[in-house]
Amino acid sequence: MRAGEPVAILAGGGRLPFLVGAAAAKAGREPIVIAIAGEAEPAGFAPFPVHPLHWGEIGRLFRLLEESGCREAVLIGGILKRPDFRAIRPDLGAVKLIPRILRLMRGGDNGLLRGVARIFEDHGVRILSPLDVAPDLALPEGLLIGGADAADARHDIDQALDAARAIGRLDVGQGAVAVRGRVVATEDAGGTDALLRRVAILRESGGIAKTGGVLVKCLKPQQDRRLDLPTIGPETAAGARLAGLDGVAAEAGRALLAGRGETVDAFRRAGLFLAGLKPTDPS
Repeated sequence: MRAGEPVAILAGGGRLPFLVGAAAAKAGREPIVIAIAGEAEPAGFAPFPVHPLHWGEIGRLFRLLEESGCREAVLIGGILKRPDFRAIRPDLGAVKLIPRILRLMRGGDNGLLRGVARIFEDHGVRILSPLDVAPDLALPEGLLIGGADAADARHDIDQALDAARAIGRLDVGQGAVAVRGRVVATEDAGGTDALLRRVAILRESGGIAKTGGVLVKCLKPQQDRRLDLPTIGPETAAGARLAGLDGVAAEAGRALLAGRGETVDAFRRAGLFLAGLKPTDPS
């Protein structure tokens, strides 16, 4: 990072964009927030300068970055749905890029994000990992909160990790749930919240054991590690508790905490463990 220089925070939904912006400011950077309309809430970024941006305003986006002096950017936050470019009014910059973007959107999320990063780089803007800007948000290795349940869940963790990597290779998702040594659900386009709701429904219907199990999240094996990192936050703790799980695990140093203090507190209140797994690169 370059102290004293502005950095763009291209913000989707959730609290992570603000946390990354705050970390940038603490490190001496000037965060310039580009808040995606319908996803980010501009009022939540005070005191940082915020520019709301509608889908289709790609030309305006790069003008804002140039006028702000931003040569680096972070893409962070949730996007609930992909934009339908047939239903928006693109500016001139978007018109020039729409054929390229539509080609990217025919693939999975990983290919789309890589392609978006290349578009930024073609305009002279380097994409950073959120952890380059906010290293304190990384999940550390070891047991962050919890006790005996984490040791008892080792087999479930291994099973869920293998399943998460398998669906990751297919660019489907980043998470899986195992209960008593059996993978019972994997993440799809609905994301982690939807995955945990499905597990809760399985519990209620008697499709799986009444208690136990673990959610594991990990990077897709082929994933660009600057983009779409697995994220764990208070909402994850709430969803895992409703799903009847014992805890959650993810790769240390490769997963983000949506606020370390509030996330640990949420897991403590839910009575769940949270563990950082030693990262490995599967063959």
